[in-house]
Amino acid sequence: MPYRHAYWYVLGLIPLIALAFWPSYWSVLPSTTWQFHAHGITAFAWLMLLAAQSWTIQHGDRDTHRLAGMGSLVLFPLFLAGGAALFFGMAAKMVAGSEFHVLYAARLAWLDIPSVAMMIVFYHQALRHRRKVKLHSAYMLATVIALLPPILGRLSGIPLGVRGPGTFHLLYPGFIAGQLIAAAAALLIARGRGADGRPWLWAAFLSTLGALAFATIGGMPLWRDFYAAMADVPPVPIMIAAAAFGGLVAWSGWNAGKRQASRGALPA
Repeated sequence: MPYRHAYWYVLGLIPLIALAFWPSYWSVLPSTTWQFHAHGITAFAWLMLLAAQSWTIQHGDRDTHRLAGMGSLVLFPLFLAGGAALFFGMAAKMVAGSEFHVLYAARLAWLDIPSVAMMIVFYHQALRHRRKVKLHSAYMLATVIALLPPILGRLSGIPLGVRGPGTFHLLYPGFIAGQLIAAAAALLIARGRGADGRPWLWAAFLSTLGALAFATIGGMPLWRDFYAAMADVPPVPIMIAAAAFGGLVAWSGWNAGKRQASRGALPA
């Protein structure tokens, strides 16, 4: 099976997540808004799903692997709903005057846009190619690239000397570096994999695109004004719409995989 030790790499992100989000999330957990909880829980659950799928298939437990895959059909719509909650939650924090979000919320939104696009396309393709082991594995595991930059960007605060409010401005190059490091990691993984490395190449491209958008569009006054207006949009209907769209993506990808199987694809 490809990516034999992938589950260790995914699980290795857990202590990094704890460290990266300690100042902005874990240390202020009681006062954190429900939108940030929704995103945090669903993103963490997605990582655990990837680790479980990788571990089970590498240890020959195909039944549990398939069961986890079926669970993804439910989790993916919830993940998109959590992402939508974060999008509007950051806008609300920006308008409320949170120093970090005044500086970065509008820019970070442009990191999220290509990342969400990556998740949608990759998950659909993973379902579509679920009987092609190498391609299926690549598409599923490459979704980690979408989750990696927020971790790396916040961790950059340690070497950059960020010590809380008043030094948040130092994070600017760290967020860009996080995107580019994720892109470099994707390129490294793609090396030598031929056509089965395409998901990693796309991940590298989209991560780089996010860095460019963060540095350009994200700081434009017109975009900042538009994003600030998102604070007045009720998040729950948008979350429901995002979840419904996620369900449509899952349904479409699942049925595309069935059609491929009916054309004679070998079972995984």
